[in-house]
Amino acid sequence: MIYIEAAGVEEDEMYYFEIDENGTAYRQISKHGDLHSEVSTAPDFVLCDQEVVIEAGDRIITKEQFEIEWQQAIEPNLAAWKITKKQYPLGRPVRGEIAMFYPQGAIIRMSDDAYAVTDYNKLRELTPAQYLYPGYCIEAVVSHYDEINLWLVIEDCKIMGENSL
Repeated sequence: MIYIEAAGVEEDEMYYFEIDENGTAYRQISKHGDLHSEVSTAPDFVLCDQEVVIEAGDRIITKEQFEIEWQQAIEPNLAAWKITKKQYPLGRPVRGEIAMFYPQGAIIRMSDDAYAVTDYNKLRELTPAQYLYPGYCIEAVVSHYDEINLWLVIEDCKIMGENSL
């Protein structure tokens, strides 16, 4: 992975990206001054959907530097994450709806405060294409926790149809 620090258009904007060799962003931090950050995970879901190109003036940083920024940016979300893990213990059957698709997989909204990720390719193998859209309900099992993105990781997914969460 490549880690980038990029100045924004506004004077107090700064962007941090974790990208692969193709410029696909996996994590992003959008800082607006010292007090407000938005991240590529819940609750903000701010992630560049285009190839990230390293521009003149951008700075390549270390993974460690990115992780420091990431931990600071997600810190306000950690209390809610602890509650989510208590509400969704490992092995628990769960139900949610497809919210969006990320490079990490399909993002599933479990509730207003809880999200999960599942392997998109496995989901695609088992699901007719007409059901692979936001709003369709999924039943699955919590297999583990993604402590980096603060998501549940779910497996054994079955598309149930449109959701009414």
